[in-house]
Order: sequence, then structure tokens, then C-alpha cells
Amino acid sequence: MQDIRQKLLATFQIEHRDHTEQIRSLLAMKEKTGGQPEPPELEEMFRRAHSLKGAARAVDLEPIEELAHRLETLFSRVRKGVCALDREVASVVEQVLDASEDYIAGLAENRPASCVPAALQAIERVLGVPSEPASVPAQELPPPVARDQPVTAPSFQPVEMVRITAKNFEGLFRSAGGLVTESQRQERLTASLNNLVREIAQLEKTSDQARQSAAEASRAGSRRELARLASHLDSMQRMLRDVSRQAGRLRRSHQRSSWTLRQLGKQLQQDIWQARMVPAESLVEGYRRMVRDLAREEGKEIEFQTTSAGIHADRRVLEALKDPVVHLLRNAISHGIESPSERARKGKPPAGLLTLRVDTNGQLLTLSIQDDGRGVDFARVASVAVREGILPEGVAVASSPRDLTRILLLPGFSTAGAVTSLSGRGMGLSVVYEAVRRLQGDLDIQPANGGGTAITLSVPLTIATHPLILVDSSGQKFAIPMLGIESLRRIPVSSIETVEGKPVTILDGKPVPLTTIQGLLGLEYASTRADPEQLPVVVLQSGVERVAVVVDGVTRETDAVIQDLGPAAGCGGRISSGVVVEDGTVAFLINPLELMQGSARSAVTVGSLLPGKAPAPPEPIPPSILVVDDSMTTRTLEKSILEARGYRVRVAVDGVEALEKLRQERADLVIADIEMPRLNGFGLIEAMKKDRDLERIPVIIVSSLERRADQERGLALGADAYVVKRKFDQEELLATIRQIL
Repeated sequence: MQDIRQKLLATFQIEHRDHTEQIRSLLAMKEKTGGQPEPPELEEMFRRAHSLKGAARAVDLEPIEELAHRLETLFSRVRKGVCALDREVASVVEQVLDASEDYIAGLAENRPASCVPAALQAIERVLGVPSEPASVPAQELPPPVARDQPVTAPSFQPVEMVRITAKNFEGLFRSAGGLVTESQRQERLTASLNNLVREIAQLEKTSDQARQSAAEASRAGSRRELARLASHLDSMQRMLRDVSRQAGRLRRSHQRSSWTLRQLGKQLQQDIWQARMVPAESLVEGYRRMVRDLAREEGKEIEFQTTSAGIHADRRVLEALKDPVVHLLRNAISHGIESPSERARKGKPPAGLLTLRVDTNGQLLTLSIQDDGRGVDFARVASVAVREGILPEGVAVASSPRDLTRILLLPGFSTAGAVTSLSGRGMGLSVVYEAVRRLQGDLDIQPANGGGTAITLSVPLTIATHPLILVDSSGQKFAIPMLGIESLRRIPVSSIETVEGKPVTILDGKPVPLTTIQGLLGLEYASTRADPEQLPVVVLQSGVERVAVVVDGVTRETDAVIQDLGPAAGCGGRISSGVVVEDGTVAFLINPLELMQGSARSAVTVGSLLPGKAPAPPEPIPPSILVVDDSMTTRTLEKSILEARGYRVRVAVDGVEALEKLRQERADLVIADIEMPRLNGFGLIEAMKKDRDLERIPVIIVSSLERRADQERGLALGADAYVVKRKFDQEELLATIRQIL
């Protein structure tokens, strides 16, 4: 019964959001027009309140039912012309919707909803007298909600739901059906390949017989043996022709099937991408109440305007931007917009204007938060920067507003004189910057026209896949999002010049700084490019600024899913994501904005880019490790960790493939899971210990099986160590490897 109630509450959560958002949208339309809602709009608001009341009754949420019932009564009276939906009444409707949403939030957080009693009292004041209770039979009539204490919400575990249109669903269904059909074709192709393998085996057998007959004929010189040899050779010729024809058909079939699978995969990816796109209005809706509450807390009057009509973006992108936008709105209310009295002294309207605009620019989603307040006090920023030791006084005085706005993004930096519930700790803008950086986006702070501040966030519309350029630099693969790339070029080494000790090149008649990815990461750059006289460069652009990043070569363009590397992240936090390329290696993701900003502090010199350096002595060959795990994520993570420590790493998906690879090329160490298809980890260890060529290779088990019996069995079979995944620590694994090797 508890599971059923949880499902009902999860369904009600979605329906509740739909009804409240629609009522808010209709109220917003009324505010824009400035008049009374049209009859169809009033009818829709009434219907929404009525449906919400019935749904709340079905899941036994009495406070929501009471609130919805009073809204229904109010909208009924407005329909009949008994009362007007003016600004005061609309404000009460917003308060009721806020209280209803607060109650739903309380369900998930297992806390009482304190806003419900006040909202009930407010709407009853508008109605003049307590409205009639919801019309249900007496035995089902809920007890009245107490007006002097918070309403306790029942426990509830929210379920995240995603809505998709019928068109998107049909697209997903078609793509999935196409993949099923193609998988059946692959099964037939596999059967044909198996038949071909059998025929090749028969051909090998006939070949052996022919060789034997040839040997006997050579010894005896018998005409009968020569005839038998000729017969075998004829059979082999016929079989070879047949095998050749089958191989040709299979090759063509495989080419067609591979192409079809690629197309279906791309289509399915596109369908899923479309299903993940949701209206940006869902991001905007939740901020209206927050702005009203914060303005009231600060004693300020604020007119909050939003525009996001028709904009759709990846749901995960919008979710990742929720907290950053909250920080920016809070900063605008606390730091930017003045109190009514201060605005009056400046000749401004008492209500400050705060706008949130959501738009698109190509494949970028842009969010602009702008206020008409006092703006950024750059003199104050420079003063605090000097006081905190961030900038020398002479540099601070000469710094441009753009340079000073970058200081606002530093963790802990704040110009607030005191810490309040809204500001003063200096974490707001740094949190915003970090969130945008992880989305491979950009942040810009500018003075607004007519006073105030305009902050613009630019991030990709989706994080499902990103168009990337893969490059090689100092023997490592890196991925750079194409959104920040202006061009790919090759420049002659002779064109490098020096400005203030830093290397630059002249592009389109203008000097452009030269840097390397290693320079950003604080590593030494050692070129492996084939042509010492030409430099491949990736030219990045942000606004009017450009930077040329020297690489050893550009591999190709690709669309790839960006993955968080978690424990594998390094280089001072500048690398936090990567993409898995076809050969199983990881290309580390570099944010173009980081490269642009890091070029100024890069330690790259002209000499490090020029040829002619003496060759370094050959380094010892690092140990080779074979990672065996059927989980692609685990293989990739362990491979990244080990390669970052200098080990040579190969991977296998199960024990069978591991044995094949070990017999082709021995390894110095094997790291294996236990639960794998075909041959598990225990079977792999047994097989290795029975093989003279493999028995001495040490094995570390890394498994989620943590029973004592499993650990004892693994060690008894010959494993050298056993690491439990649940408490997996990369340092523990690395220490174990160092001890064994």
C-alpha cells in the first residue's frame, strides 16, 4: 500500500506543477495586458483550480485541497463579475500558489509547510468571509486546517519525471524499432560468418590432406597418389572460390549494416536529444516568488521581468543553471538595486527593474540578468583587491573594468561591508563561474545601459553530445569544444615574434598570443610534431580577443559525450571532464575560456616552441597493465588513473579476451573484476596459473563482491591482492600496484 501511495504522490507532483504553472502563466498574461483576463482565460484558471482540488482529494492532501477550493471560489466570483482580478487579488493568488508549492516541497523534505495558514487567511480576506468548504460528503469532509500552526506534510519520496511530446515519442519508437530490425540482421550476418568459419576449417582440413598426398606421391611416385592429390587440389579450388564469394557478400553486407547502424544510432541520439529539450520557461517560473520574498526581506521594491518565449534547451543544462541564476538574482537584489529612498534621491523610480532574458545564439543558450541599480563600484573592487593582496596597488589602478570584473569571480572575494543572509561571503560569483565553466561556457560582466549591471551566461544548448576537435599535444590527446574555435591554421616557425617576453604570431595583421595546453596546466611542453618548421595552431576567440594554441597535430572533428572524470581529475582542477575515443583512450577536455584566460599566465617561451632541442635520453619502458572488466565506465576510469601515473594500459571485457591478449603480448600485471561474461575473474586466474607462460604474472582483483568467502577464494586461487569496489580508493590501488611491481 505504501508503494501505491508513493506512486500516486509522484503522479500528483507532476499534475500539481502543471496546474500551478498554467495559472501563473495566465496571471502573467493579465499583468502584461494590464486589464481583466478574457472569459476563456478565466474559465481555464477556474478549471485548473477545480482539477487541482479533485486531484488533491484523491491523494488525501487536505491542505492543498483547501487552497485549491478557495482559488476555485475566487475565480468563480471573478467570472461572475462579483470581484475584480486586480493587482492586490493577483498577489494573493500568487501567495496561494506559493503556499501550495511550499507544501509539495515539504513532502519531499519531510518538513511542515509554514505558508499554508497565512495563505488561507489572505484569500479568505479577499473573499470577504470564509468560503464554503469543499463539497464532499460529511463523513469525508476534511477537518479545517489550523490557522495558527504549520501544516505537517506526510513523508514523500519525489520521483524525477521527464515529459516528451507524442512526436518525440514516435521518433524514439521508430528508431528503437529500426535498431531491433538491424540487430536481427546482425544475427543473420553472424550465422553466415559462422558458416564461413566452418568452411574455412574444412578448407584447412582438405589442405592438410593435399599436403599429405603430395608427400606420399613424392615418395612413391604413384599415379594413384597423384590422382588423389589432383582431386584434393580441385576440391580446394572449388572451396576457395565459394569462400571468396561468401566473403565478398559478407563484406558488402557488413558495410551496409555498419552504415545502417551508424545512421540509426545518430537518429536515436537526435531523438533522445529532442526529448531532453524542455521549455526554458521551466527555469524562469521558479524565480518569481524568490525575487518577491528576497525583495521584501531587503525592504526593496522590485519589478521582475522575464522573457523566454519559445526557447528550448537541454533539461540537464537548465538544471545546472538553476543555482547560478539564484546567485546572480540574489546579488542583484542585495548589491545592485538600491532602497526606495536611495533611488528617490537619485531620481529613479522607487521600484528597481530586474530582468532575466533567455535566448539562443546559434548552438548557445544565453541568459542575461540585468538590473538598473548602482552598478559595479570598480574603485571599491580595486581597493579590496589591493587590501587582500590580489593585486599590487600600481597594477590595480591601471587595470581595466574588464580585468577587475574577473577578480569578482575569485572564490572568497567580496566587496560587501557585512555578511548577511544574502551576501558578503564572496562565494556567489565564483560558484556561478565554476558552474558555467563545467558546462564549457562563458561569463561576461558589463555595465548596463543607463546604469546597473548586465551579466550574461553563455553555455551550450545541450550536453548530450558536443562537437569537438581532437588534438595531440606532447603525446596526450585533448578535446576542445568547437564553439570556442575561430580557425585551424599552420604558421611558420619563422613568424614567431616576442612581445614583452611572450611569444606571439601575426594573424590577419594583428598580434595574437601563442600558448600551449601544457602551459595552461602547468606542465612542460615537449613537441612531437613531424615538421619542425611549421606549427599547427588552434585559434580560439572570445569577443574580440584571440589566442593561438600550439598543438602537435589535429586528429579530427567528432561528436562525443562528455563525461565527468571524478577521481581522475587533476591539474589543479582545470581538467574535470573527458571523452572516450574509439581506441578506448581518454581525451581530456579543455575549456576554451580557460585557455583564453590562462594564456596570460602561461610560462610558454619562444625557445620551447622552436626546434633544435637536444634529444632527451630514452626513458625506461613503463610497466604494462591489463585491466579486465565488463563495465566500460570502470575500464575507462581505471585506465585513466593508471595512464596518468605513467603505466602502459590495455583493456579486456572478460576473461576470454584477457587470455587472448596475454598470449599475444604479456603484461606485467593484471587487474581483474570477478563478475564477467564468458569467463569470470576466478576462471581467469585459474587459467593463468595453469599456463606456464602466464602463471608468474601478478593479479589484483578489484570487485564489488565483498564477502569474506569471495576474498579468500580469490587469494587461494593465486590473486596477489583483493580490492573491494565499494570502498575503492585510487591511492590504495596505486599503492598496491607499486608494492607488487
